[in-house]
Amino acid sequence: MRTLRTRLLIGTGVGAMAVLLASGILLYALVRSALWHAFDESLAAKARSLAAMAEQENGRIELDFDEANLPEFRPSDHAEFYQVRLPGIRSIARSASLEGCDLIEIEGPVGQPAFGSTILPDGRRVRVAGIRFTPRQEDGSRSDRKPLVVTLALGRQTKGIETTLARIRFAMAGVGVAAVAVALGVLAWSVRRGLRPVDRLANQIAGIGESDLGVRIAPAGIPVELLPVIDRLNDLLGRLECAFHRERRFTADVAHELRTPLAGIRSVLEVTLSRDREPEAYRNAMQDCLGINDHMQRMVENLLHLARADANQLEVASEIVDLAALAREGWKPLAEEAEQRHLQVEWRLQEPCTIVSDRGKLRLVLQNILGNAAAYADDGGRICVDAVLDNGCVEFAVTNTGSAVREPDIPRVFDRFWRGDVSRQCSGRHCGLGLSLCKVLVELLGGSIEASALPGKIFRIAFRLRAPSDEMQAGLNVNPQDSVAPRWPA
Repeated sequence: MRTLRTRLLIGTGVGAMAVLLASGILLYALVRSALWHAFDESLAAKARSLAAMAEQENGRIELDFDEANLPEFRPSDHAEFYQVRLPGIRSIARSASLEGCDLIEIEGPVGQPAFGSTILPDGRRVRVAGIRFTPRQEDGSRSDRKPLVVTLALGRQTKGIETTLARIRFAMAGVGVAAVAVALGVLAWSVRRGLRPVDRLANQIAGIGESDLGVRIAPAGIPVELLPVIDRLNDLLGRLECAFHRERRFTADVAHELRTPLAGIRSVLEVTLSRDREPEAYRNAMQDCLGINDHMQRMVENLLHLARADANQLEVASEIVDLAALAREGWKPLAEEAEQRHLQVEWRLQEPCTIVSDRGKLRLVLQNILGNAAAYADDGGRICVDAVLDNGCVEFAVTNTGSAVREPDIPRVFDRFWRGDVSRQCSGRHCGLGLSLCKVLVELLGGSIEASALPGKIFRIAFRLRAPSDEMQAGLNVNPQDSVAPRWPA
């Protein structure tokens, strides 16, 4: 895996080389164009000068090209070439340097040179400028003759300019290689220097251990681009600190909650075994131990459900459920104790009261909510169970009197192992996991749950789940056992 430093160096290096290469190619093209333009201008100027030496007298063309005065047209390694043509005639004059060869015919507008390139039979490359012109007429020549148009082709070898361009290419290539090497060195230094804050940040993060989660990374000296990373890291450290704190507190709470019933079982057994007793006494002791075991089992089951929910291992099966019937079913195990404590239960359930949900998980939610209300209501108090259809959702609410939960404590109601009144006798049967599990399950079922403390020491908890649409009712089946709610006395 490539490091960030390597990626930056490769990216910037490739970019720098691409820019240098493109700049070099463009510069070479401009220099080459300028050299060839100057070469052609020089060739055209000389062609005009030679054309000015031509005369026309009585239909004859006289050329004043004295090769004695123009030695460049003599045969040599650096010779220049010319050739004069009349329309319909192959050639009327040519330089000795051509040695019987012909230059290419290039014709442009009269007075305007045209250019081309050719290779002579001996392999020499030649640039040719061709110009059409009318030679001047001598005084006294017959003016009734139509002026002749002559074509002059002037050639010059390109070896010199090609050698110059080759030297320029070589020089530019050398300069380019040196520039790339220097640029890579500068880039490597700049990248290494620019990434020093990242190295410092990595060292700070590496120095944070499990016991140092309260430490936060200081943004001093950090580039602006890394500030969002610092903020996210500090947020992550805060969440980790809270998670570790909750885990330690959770472990301590579990140990405490398990120690209490285990101590109760041990105490019952030690007292029972302290002396010989009647069989009925042993039976009562075993029943006491069985009751404590039931409490431990409920707590362990709630812990298991919460652990599975935290690990996203709970699956939801959707079906149409009669909420009213399921709530009355969940109250049955609590009815006897409620009657002994003279609790008044008022059922205000709108029927039919059906929702789309998971029956098993919803039953667990109802058992915990109703059990919480029955446990914490004051003796002779009142419990109200409401269910109404509102805007496509069913709202199920349970209120009980005698609550010790105050308004500032409402945000903690769903915390694990939190109890509003630990001094109550019923706290031995409630460890503070029921409402936490209810919140997790209701949200898993796609609903919402909230708690509130009302005036008069009234505690209310309510959740909302969606009601089935006509399409859902057509695609899902209602359990026949839940289709009719059993009558229950208020």
